[in-house]
Amino acid sequence: MEKRPRYLNGIGVFRGARGDTAWLKIGLPHGGTYKGKYHPPNSAIEIKMGQLSSWGWDELEAKHAELQRLADRGEQLDRAPEILFSDWARDWLKRAENRMRSHAIAKVHVDRHLTPFFGEKPLTGITVQDINRWIATRLAVAQPATVKRELGTLGSILSDAVRSGNLEANPCEGTNTIRGVVGRQRFLTSKELVRLLKSAEATEDWLPDFILWCVHSGMRKSEVCNLRWPHVRDLENGRRIVSVDTTKTDLPRIVHCTPTMCEILDRQKQRSRKGDDRIFPVSPMTLRRRWEAARKEAGLMDVTVHDLRRTHSTHAAVAGVDLRTLAGRLGHTDLKMLERHYAAFVGSADADAADTIGRLFERMTGKTRD
Repeated sequence: MEKRPRYLNGIGVFRGARGDTAWLKIGLPHGGTYKGKYHPPNSAIEIKMGQLSSWGWDELEAKHAELQRLADRGEQLDRAPEILFSDWARDWLKRAENRMRSHAIAKVHVDRHLTPFFGEKPLTGITVQDINRWIATRLAVAQPATVKRELGTLGSILSDAVRSGNLEANPCEGTNTIRGVVGRQRFLTSKELVRLLKSAEATEDWLPDFILWCVHSGMRKSEVCNLRWPHVRDLENGRRIVSVDTTKTDLPRIVHCTPTMCEILDRQKQRSRKGDDRIFPVSPMTLRRRWEAARKEAGLMDVTVHDLRRTHSTHAAVAGVDLRTLAGRLGHTDLKMLERHYAAFVGSADADAADTIGRLFERMTGKTRD
């Protein structure tokens, strides 16, 4: 039995005990490295192509010609395998788990809406046209704002591939504009807020305090959920502040507590759980279920937790809190952000703003302080 392939014009056949296999002999005029082994100039390498039955002779000739052209140009023959979108997206989610505040939402985007469409495509094979087709498909069944958020997740994944050197450019940057995205301007009136608090009291003892914390602090839901007792500090002047470290903009900020927020902290201290230093120690699913039950009972199904933040900013602006101070309290980087995302009403420092906001929402909820 033959011990080596027999070649004709660089194409070889080896007759082994387990069948015939096809081989290619490629000359290396410039030398090079193949499968980690260096080969000097003017040497040759043998490449096993698999079972001979899997190839036609013309296919082997074409493959030999392709590899020989690469060798003649001094290019690498064993190029790295293409990275599939599904593999890169899964790795991206894993790496982002501890730094991304909306990781659970991004995972839903990847698992339900992105991987089914792009999963088997190599990163380098995803084109602007592919993404535009995906956008059109999603817009047929989802709201424009939803598709825009999903596109943002896709853009983040592909931008990560660009930074890692696995993609030259992000194809998301050339996609069609998603039209029909209308910014929400929903905020609660005093009657609506009282109604919501009443239904929250009947749902769970901590839920009214969660709602009041949101409207008094103006913090995002993720910021409230990630707030921990070490973030609370008592100052010498009697003030109490919280340090918001997990923010959308990655810029920490200090929020002065209103008297109501101080009372909430005292109550939540009594509700604290051993081994859990979160101020509101509830799971995302529990919060979602209790919130939905309360808003349904109050007849406010169109209201989201984020609308409590809009309620804070809108009524604070009406009460005369200076927009620049308000932007700092909310964690916005500039006034344009505040005006674009919240109802703009034109009628200190954050400590003064906390006093104004505290009195405002105490009046709105029917609470007076001597």
